[in-house]
Amino acid sequence: MKIKHIISIIAVMLFLTKPVLSQITTDPFELDEIVLSIPFSQTLGKSVIKVDKINMGDINPILKQYISKSISKLPGVSLITTGPNIVKPSVRGLSFNRVVVYNQGVRLENQQWGEEHGIGISSSGVESIEIIKGPLYVLYGSDAMGGVIYVEPEKFNTSDGLAIDYTGVYNSNYNGITNNLGIKGSSGKFSFNLRADMIDNDNFSTPDGEVENTWFEQNELKADLQYSSDKFTSELRFSRVDSDLGIPHMDEGHDDHDDHEGHDDHDDHEGHDDHDDHDDHGDDHYQELKHTTLTWKNTFDLGNNHVLNVTLGQQFNERKEFGGHGEEDHDDHDDHDDHEEHGEEDHDDHMDHDDHDDHEGHEEGEAELDMELLTNTLDISLTLPQSEDLNLIIGTSLLSQTNKNFGHETLIPDAEMNDFGLYALGQFTLSNSSDALIGIRYDNRSISSGSSSSDFSNFNGSLGLKKEFSNSTLRFNLSTGFRSPNLIELYADGSHHGSFMYKKGNPNLLAENSFQTDLSLQVNGENSVLSFDLFLNDIRDYIYLEPTNTIIDGLRLHNYLQQDATLYGGEIHLNKNTSFDWLSFYSSLEYIFGETQDGEALPFISPLTFNQVFNISFSSNYSFEIDFVAKAQQNRTSLYEEITGGYSLLNLSGSWMTSFLGNDLNIFWNIDNVFDKEYYDHLSRLKTAGIHEMGRNISVGLKYNF
Repeated sequence: MKIKHIISIIAVMLFLTKPVLSQITTDPFELDEIVLSIPFSQTLGKSVIKVDKINMGDINPILKQYISKSISKLPGVSLITTGPNIVKPSVRGLSFNRVVVYNQGVRLENQQWGEEHGIGISSSGVESIEIIKGPLYVLYGSDAMGGVIYVEPEKFNTSDGLAIDYTGVYNSNYNGITNNLGIKGSSGKFSFNLRADMIDNDNFSTPDGEVENTWFEQNELKADLQYSSDKFTSELRFSRVDSDLGIPHMDEGHDDHDDHEGHDDHDDHEGHDDHDDHDDHGDDHYQELKHTTLTWKNTFDLGNNHVLNVTLGQQFNERKEFGGHGEEDHDDHDDHDDHEEHGEEDHDDHMDHDDHDDHEGHEEGEAELDMELLTNTLDISLTLPQSEDLNLIIGTSLLSQTNKNFGHETLIPDAEMNDFGLYALGQFTLSNSSDALIGIRYDNRSISSGSSSSDFSNFNGSLGLKKEFSNSTLRFNLSTGFRSPNLIELYADGSHHGSFMYKKGNPNLLAENSFQTDLSLQVNGENSVLSFDLFLNDIRDYIYLEPTNTIIDGLRLHNYLQQDATLYGGEIHLNKNTSFDWLSFYSSLEYIFGETQDGEALPFISPLTFNQVFNISFSSNYSFEIDFVAKAQQNRTSLYEEITGGYSLLNLSGSWMTSFLGNDLNIFWNIDNVFDKEYYDHLSRLKTAGIHEMGRNISVGLKYNF
């Protein structure tokens, strides 16, 4: 059955692209050489691994407000959403802890608290984003099963001087305002970046009306310092993100999407017109999230192109959840009262925890959930070119993580996790047109909570081949992946209103193991680039949530279970410059199929998706974009999902470059969902509550370089 489906996918893709293939000649369309951060600092054309790269300076600043929106147009990348403000990327049907996000040179470690949380970083101060679809376990260890999203931080100035820029954006749908101010300077061997980002959004609206308690605030500060000499570079980067967001109401019994009872009073929502003061939320649920990252990366030039990289990182995450619980809800949680005894001394060494010095009482108005996650990491890699035909990387990674609770309720108990990884990766030049990539890695992860403990270890490897022809490039990769259960999957036992579930972990879970095959073909034609990508991913002991008929604290009980699963599918995308200098377009088609061993559909699988983008530029100063998106009905659903109808959307955007007072001024605009379409997205966590996706949103903004 798998082979039959794959053959069908290939046939459909070839049929749809036959008109394009007939126009492709042997005259290659030369692409700009884009340098990758991973691995070996190669260009896109030389890499054995298929990598998609987005340069943030090349896209509309409106899309840059959020990392996830910046990558959402890539085929094979989808977004799992809880409203417009809580977004997680899904790569080829895998998300959550199966996709590793790198930020400031270290793994983002805020995902241990569950699948409903966004990645928690904005695109402020981001240079580029690189996406690897498929497991690159060898370099990035446990969890890199679905793919890797590598966020490259803002570069430093290469010349002495000072540069200041300001960006402001207004969004009509949710009365949202974004302000961003950046300062960059350099003098001699020292450089610095300083950037502040402020987002203030009211409740969003669907064509049905306003959705209660979906407001969102975020303040972010980034400060970077670099010292650079001929043989040594040191970068110290700091970021702090504070987010406050409402959790929309979710009632049982909204199985019928046509039933929108409970949403008629949206127009009466008061108290969020001014987000300067969110102290009084009544019974509404809301969260306070804080994410602090400090990294120190040192690069040593050892001579003969040998390079040593040493990166130290510390991340501190705070999560508080307020409101919506009556005192009676705490009667069943007396066993968690002992979390008051965790000692004040444990917090004295953390960054910005003064507010946690007093956890003695849980008075009314304090957080129901109050969790802290401290992560320390050390990554060391050594690049050792042996010859023009052989390049090696060896490295190790260490991680120490602690989760602690201080609230009335406990979703995840106090726990500790330690990781150790050791890897080697080699790229071989086989001929003038052929390259190979071979890697191996060993990982060990230990997790303990109270008297319970788990230990996971595994060897995994990868093999990749790249063959260049006169006007095309063929890539073939085999890779194994490994993911140990995370804290919430092992030890969860509590209400989680952000996901509308009562979650029960399973300490007997085994580690997931995957085997993925990727085949990629890129054909360069006259003024065009056409790409075909196919994948097959077998996962042993896939971990998933299964709903029950039990209701606890008004929420449905979900248990963590596991069984084997398979995902497969493919993507086609075409970039083409037309005979008109002012017109180019981009087309993409993607399909993903996922099911468990017993034939049940996997959750959060995006349906067949088509995207057509027309870029119009009559001059170097003005550009215009027409974006059409169509998604088919998704009728293959998991046990706790509903069938989602197909839909199509039209989005428009434009940009105008000019000068003001002798400096560059960029004015831009965007209209999402032009026709105010009423629809559900299959990857929305709110559709079971009868909440549609956001309606028409008009965005305007400007960027000024001082």
